[in-house]
Amino acid sequence: MSSNASHASGLQQVSKLWFEPDMVVIHAGDRIFRVLGAILKQKSSVFADMFAFPQPSSNSDSEAENPTRPEMMDGVPVVTVYDDPTEMEVFLQAIYDSDFFMPPPKQIDIRHCLGILRLAHKYDVPYLRVRALEHLDAMFPTSLPEFISCMPQPTLGGHFGEADVDNVLRLLMATIAVATEVGALWFIPIVYCFLLRGWDLSDIMADEAWSALTDGQRAMAINGYVALTKQWHKVFSFVSIARTANDAQCDDWADCNRKRLGASRRINNTFDQHPTSAMYCLRDSAWPKLCQHCLAEAKTIHESAKQHCWDELPTMFGFPRWGELQQMRIDALGL
Repeated sequence: MSSNASHASGLQQVSKLWFEPDMVVIHAGDRIFRVLGAILKQKSSVFADMFAFPQPSSNSDSEAENPTRPEMMDGVPVVTVYDDPTEMEVFLQAIYDSDFFMPPPKQIDIRHCLGILRLAHKYDVPYLRVRALEHLDAMFPTSLPEFISCMPQPTLGGHFGEADVDNVLRLLMATIAVATEVGALWFIPIVYCFLLRGWDLSDIMADEAWSALTDGQRAMAINGYVALTKQWHKVFSFVSIARTANDAQCDDWADCNRKRLGASRRINNTFDQHPTSAMYCLRDSAWPKLCQHCLAEAKTIHESAKQHCWDELPTMFGFPRWGELQQMRIDALGL
């Protein structure tokens, strides 16, 4: 029938909005979901292909995992999937409830976002994949000014819900895993930065989520940690400048040297607490009270070194440079 077939009454049937009553049950783990199959087939090419073939009555793999696997339930066909049931629940809710997973700036629990992203990628639901990536894009900005605005503590607004500190650590590592799985590489260096900023490397490595990362992902964390600590002396090199009586532009060379020395002590104490925090801005009150010329020079050196650190950030973790990552982002988000 054509998309606008005429009825005797003169009404036109619009095929895109004319759903057959083909209910289906999705079985994932300990949960079952009864949904309208037509909508799922319309949104997901993978489910459309699955529904195009009859479900086998049994097979060795499915029987091993669920020997009582039902094929029909209340006269409705059952499709068994082996995804996390909580992820499947939020994924299906995002498809069938238009208010559940709104675009940014509406906040979403990162656990829901990661589950939807993983399954939207797996089952080929492009609009949900893009929407999930937009949320993560807002949580983990890929420009230096936006990145700095998230500091000094990466709380990420309400995206972590009621998660405690340990769970936030695990959710960041889960974000690395999911982003790698779906090929969204552009914000992974930022996730690593948030992870290394918020926790000591020894605490990260002692957490159970560390073992869930691949060898490559763990190596990225360690290599990135080492690389970030090496940036500290570059970004704060202005404290090492020594003036002499011959520096005519400095109003009081001895006073500026003394204040730089005091600032050096304070900055070194901060390094001991946060060795990967080189790119974070000094508060105005934290800048040494240098003369006008020396302060302007110090801020120029600081900003230039901080920008260089940012430019090199992806390569510290083994990723391509920002230009290539930003092109991936543009292509994925359709910008």
